[in-house]
Amino acid sequence: MPENGPIRRPSVRVHDTEILSEGWFALRQYRLDVTRTDGATQRLSRIDLRRGDRAAVLLHAPAAGTVVLTSQFRLPVFLHGDPHGRLTEAPGGLLDESGAEEAVRREAEEETGFTVTGLRRAFTTYLCPQLSSERTHLFTGEYDPAIRPGPGGGEVDEGEDIHVLELPLEQALERVLNEEAADAKTLLLLLHARNQGLCAR
Repeated sequence: MPENGPIRRPSVRVHDTEILSEGWFALRQYRLDVTRTDGATQRLSRIDLRRGDRAAVLLHAPAAGTVVLTSQFRLPVFLHGDPHGRLTEAPGGLLDESGAEEAVRREAEEETGFTVTGLRRAFTTYLCPQLSSERTHLFTGEYDPAIRPGPGGGEVDEGEDIHVLELPLEQALERVLNEEAADAKTLLLLLHARNQGLCAR
Protein backbone atom coordinates (compact mmCIF):
# COMPACT_ATOMS: atom_id res chain seq x y z
CA MET A 1 0.00 0.00 0.00
CA PRO A 2 1.32 3.49 -0.81
CA GLU A 3 2.06 5.69 2.18
CA ASN A 4 -0.31 8.65 2.46
CA GLY A 5 1.32 10.27 5.46
CA PRO A 6 4.53 12.33 5.56
CA ILE A 7 7.58 10.48 4.27
CA ARG A 8 10.70 10.69 6.40
CA ARG A 9 13.37 12.32 4.26
CA PRO A 10 16.57 10.30 3.96
CA SER A 11 19.67 11.79 5.56
CA VAL A 12 22.86 11.86 3.49
CA ARG A 13 26.54 12.02 4.41
CA VAL A 14 29.24 12.38 1.78
CA HIS A 15 31.80 9.63 2.36
CA ASP A 16 34.31 10.78 -0.28
CA THR A 17 34.52 12.63 -3.60
CA GLU A 18 36.68 11.89 -6.64
CA ILE A 19 37.27 14.36 -9.49
CA LEU A 20 37.02 12.38 -12.72
CA SER A 21 37.39 15.28 -15.17
CA GLU A 22 37.73 19.04 -15.12
CA GLY A 23 37.57 21.36 -18.11
CA TRP A 24 34.57 22.70 -19.97
CA PHE A 25 32.56 20.77 -17.40
CA ALA A 26 33.39 19.11 -14.08
CA LEU A 27 32.68 15.41 -13.56
CA ARG A 28 32.77 14.13 -9.99
CA GLN A 29 31.97 10.82 -8.37
CA TYR A 30 30.42 10.89 -4.92
CA ARG A 31 30.25 8.02 -2.45
CA LEU A 32 27.40 8.61 -0.05
CA ASP A 33 26.03 7.05 3.10
CA VAL A 34 22.27 7.40 2.77
CA THR A 35 19.75 6.63 5.49
CA ARG A 36 16.77 5.16 3.69
CA THR A 37 13.14 5.82 4.59
CA ASP A 38 13.02 2.43 6.36
CA GLY A 39 15.90 3.49 8.64
CA ALA A 40 18.62 1.36 7.03
CA THR A 41 21.90 2.95 5.88
CA GLN A 42 23.15 2.25 2.37
CA ARG A 43 26.44 3.16 0.64
CA LEU A 44 25.79 4.63 -2.83
CA SER A 45 27.99 5.85 -5.66
CA ARG A 46 26.68 8.69 -7.83
CA ILE A 47 28.07 10.83 -10.67
CA ASP A 48 27.56 14.61 -10.93
CA LEU A 49 28.17 16.44 -14.21
CA ARG A 50 28.43 20.17 -13.57
CA ARG A 51 28.74 23.12 -15.93
CA GLY A 52 26.57 25.64 -14.12
CA ASP A 53 22.92 26.61 -14.22
CA ARG A 54 21.15 27.66 -17.41
CA ALA A 55 18.20 29.85 -18.31
CA ALA A 56 15.78 29.91 -21.23
CA VAL A 57 12.86 32.10 -22.27
CA LEU A 58 9.81 31.71 -24.47
CA LEU A 59 9.21 35.01 -26.27
CA HIS A 60 5.55 35.61 -27.10
CA ALA A 61 3.55 38.37 -28.76
CA PRO A 62 0.09 38.38 -27.14
CA ALA A 63 -1.59 40.45 -29.88
CA ALA A 64 -0.16 38.36 -32.72
CA GLY A 65 -0.47 35.01 -30.94
CA THR A 66 3.07 34.05 -31.95
CA VAL A 67 6.17 32.76 -30.20
CA VAL A 68 9.85 32.84 -31.13
CA LEU A 69 11.95 29.67 -31.22
CA THR A 70 15.38 28.86 -32.62
CA SER A 71 16.84 25.99 -34.60
CA GLN A 72 20.50 25.07 -34.28
CA PHE A 73 22.94 22.18 -34.55
CA ARG A 74 23.15 19.88 -31.53
CA LEU A 75 25.58 16.96 -31.58
CA PRO A 76 23.27 14.47 -29.77
CA VAL A 77 20.57 15.02 -32.42
CA PHE A 78 23.09 14.22 -35.16
CA LEU A 79 24.40 11.18 -33.27
CA HIS A 80 20.83 9.85 -33.06
CA GLY A 81 20.58 9.81 -36.85
CA ASP A 82 19.36 13.23 -37.95
CA PRO A 83 21.63 14.17 -40.89
CA HIS A 84 21.32 17.89 -40.13
CA GLY A 85 21.46 17.57 -36.34
CA ARG A 86 19.21 20.58 -35.76
CA LEU A 87 16.90 20.98 -32.78
CA THR A 88 14.04 23.41 -32.19
CA GLU A 89 14.55 25.29 -28.92
CA ALA A 90 13.63 28.28 -26.81
CA PRO A 91 16.57 30.71 -26.71
CA GLY A 92 18.80 30.66 -23.67
CA GLY A 93 22.22 29.83 -22.31
CA LEU A 94 24.53 29.61 -19.32
CA LEU A 95 24.16 31.90 -16.35
CA ASP A 96 26.92 34.32 -15.44
CA GLU A 97 27.58 36.53 -12.41
CA SER A 98 24.70 38.84 -13.39
CA GLY A 99 22.05 36.21 -12.64
CA ALA A 100 19.33 34.36 -14.51
CA GLU A 101 17.21 37.31 -15.69
CA GLU A 102 20.11 39.27 -17.16
CA ALA A 103 21.59 36.16 -18.76
CA VAL A 104 18.36 35.12 -20.40
CA ARG A 105 17.71 38.63 -21.77
CA ARG A 106 21.20 38.75 -23.25
CA GLU A 107 21.02 35.28 -24.78
CA ALA A 108 17.54 35.81 -26.24
CA GLU A 109 18.48 39.10 -27.87
CA GLU A 110 21.75 37.66 -29.17
CA GLU A 111 20.04 34.59 -30.64
CA THR A 112 16.80 36.11 -31.96
CA GLY A 113 17.47 39.82 -32.45
CA PHE A 114 14.29 40.74 -30.56
CA THR A 115 14.20 42.86 -27.40
CA VAL A 116 12.72 41.09 -24.38
CA THR A 117 10.09 42.92 -22.33
CA GLY A 118 7.76 41.82 -19.55
CA LEU A 119 10.11 39.06 -18.41
CA ARG A 120 8.45 36.69 -15.92
CA ARG A 121 9.84 33.65 -14.15
CA ALA A 122 7.87 30.50 -14.93
CA PHE A 123 9.70 27.84 -12.89
CA THR A 124 13.06 26.16 -12.29
CA THR A 125 13.65 22.54 -13.20
CA TYR A 126 16.23 19.76 -13.10
CA LEU A 127 16.26 18.28 -16.61
CA CYS A 128 18.54 15.33 -15.82
CA PRO A 129 18.73 14.95 -12.02
CA GLN A 130 20.09 11.39 -12.15
CA LEU A 131 23.28 12.71 -13.77
CA SER A 132 23.63 16.49 -13.46
CA SER A 133 23.18 19.10 -10.75
CA GLU A 134 22.41 21.69 -13.45
CA ARG A 135 19.18 23.62 -12.99
CA THR A 136 17.35 25.38 -15.81
CA HIS A 137 15.54 28.62 -14.93
CA LEU A 138 12.60 29.09 -17.29
CA PHE A 139 10.99 32.40 -18.18
CA THR A 140 8.38 33.88 -20.45
CA GLY A 141 8.82 37.29 -22.01
CA GLU A 142 7.09 39.49 -24.54
CA TYR A 143 8.46 40.81 -27.83
CA ASP A 144 7.18 43.15 -30.53
CA PRO A 145 7.20 41.45 -33.98
CA ALA A 146 7.53 44.87 -35.64
CA ILE A 147 10.69 45.83 -33.73
CA ARG A 148 13.82 43.75 -34.17
CA PRO A 149 16.95 45.77 -33.30
CA GLY A 150 19.44 43.01 -34.11
CA PRO A 151 19.88 40.26 -36.71
CA GLY A 152 19.96 37.35 -34.25
CA GLY A 153 21.71 34.17 -35.26
CA GLY A 154 24.08 33.84 -32.31
CA GLU A 155 27.86 34.25 -32.17
CA VAL A 156 29.72 32.96 -35.24
CA ASP A 157 33.03 32.76 -33.34
CA GLU A 158 31.35 30.38 -30.87
CA GLY A 159 30.21 28.11 -33.72
CA GLU A 160 26.59 29.22 -33.53
CA ASP A 161 24.44 29.21 -36.66
CA ILE A 162 20.97 29.89 -35.29
CA HIS A 163 17.85 30.08 -37.44
CA VAL A 164 15.02 32.13 -35.91
CA LEU A 165 11.45 30.81 -36.11
CA GLU A 166 8.38 32.97 -35.49
CA LEU A 167 5.29 30.76 -35.28
CA PRO A 168 1.75 30.64 -33.86
CA LEU A 169 1.83 28.89 -30.50
CA GLU A 170 -0.03 25.76 -31.63
CA GLN A 171 2.14 25.43 -34.73
CA ALA A 172 5.27 25.79 -32.61
CA LEU A 173 4.03 23.11 -30.22
CA GLU A 174 3.20 20.78 -33.12
CA ARG A 175 6.67 21.31 -34.62
CA VAL A 176 8.41 20.45 -31.35
CA LEU A 177 6.23 17.39 -30.75
CA ASN A 178 6.86 16.13 -34.29
CA GLU A 179 10.62 16.03 -33.78
CA GLU A 180 12.01 12.59 -33.00
CA ALA A 181 12.91 13.83 -29.52
CA ALA A 182 11.70 17.17 -28.19
CA ASP A 183 13.86 19.63 -26.28
CA ALA A 184 12.48 19.36 -22.73
CA LYS A 185 12.78 23.01 -21.67
CA THR A 186 11.09 24.16 -24.88
CA LEU A 187 8.23 21.69 -24.57
CA LEU A 188 7.67 22.73 -20.95
CA LEU A 189 7.58 26.41 -21.88
CA LEU A 190 5.19 25.90 -24.79
CA LEU A 191 2.79 23.85 -22.64
CA HIS A 192 3.06 26.48 -19.90
CA ALA A 193 2.24 29.23 -22.42
CA ARG A 194 -0.81 27.31 -23.63
CA ASN A 195 -1.96 26.61 -20.09
CA GLN A 196 -1.58 30.26 -19.08
CA GLY A 197 -3.26 31.54 -22.26
CA LEU A 198 -0.27 33.71 -23.12
CA CYS A 199 -1.00 33.65 -26.85
CA ALA A 200 -4.79 33.60 -26.80
CA ARG A 201 -6.20 35.68 -29.64
